[in-house]
Amino acid sequence: MTESLASTLRRLATHLHHLQTEVWEARYHCARTSQTGVRANTTGPSSPTNDTQLTYLTETQTRLRELATNTSEDLHLLIPHNTQVGNYWAAWFYRHHTQLQDLTWYTDLTEELTDLEAELRHHIHPQDPHTVKLPDYATADEIAQALGKTPSAVRKWCVRHKVTAYTQDGRCHYRTTEIRGRYT
Repeated sequence: MTESLASTLRRLATHLHHLQTEVWEARYHCARTSQTGVRANTTGPSSPTNDTQLTYLTETQTRLRELATNTSEDLHLLIPHNTQVGNYWAAWFYRHHTQLQDLTWYTDLTEELTDLEAELRHHIHPQDPHTVKLPDYATADEIAQALGKTPSAVRKWCVRHKVTAYTQDGRCHYRTTEIRGRYT
């Protein structure tokens, strides 16, 4: 079981490294006005990176740090409290993966880390649209998560391609059969 966990942790570190590299190498233009002056000024500068990716990376590292903190308290291991960047937390788990078996909640920890690795894998390599499984009616958030897009991109796409929107319980839903016909 520890070899399975060790390979999961190696893949987790690889995914985190990939995400971090994407954030570092993102080339977004900072200016809020176009060089032709077509777009009007807005308040303040824009972010030089993809904020969605940065937020996702930060939240993932926070989840790992919380798991590492709980683990270190239960196993009486030392953990630096000011480390927050990079693959540190995946490396910390890998370094202590043999000791993790002593946890009473080892199975839960293994499942949590495996789920996180699968989530990161899906985030980096979204599944093929032909294999997306959505209900008959889905929100823009659900569709975006399934396709690896942002909800605003899905909404714009649905408006542009005139996908029928339905309001259910105060939320806008789109008929997924209409979407499947257009993006496949």
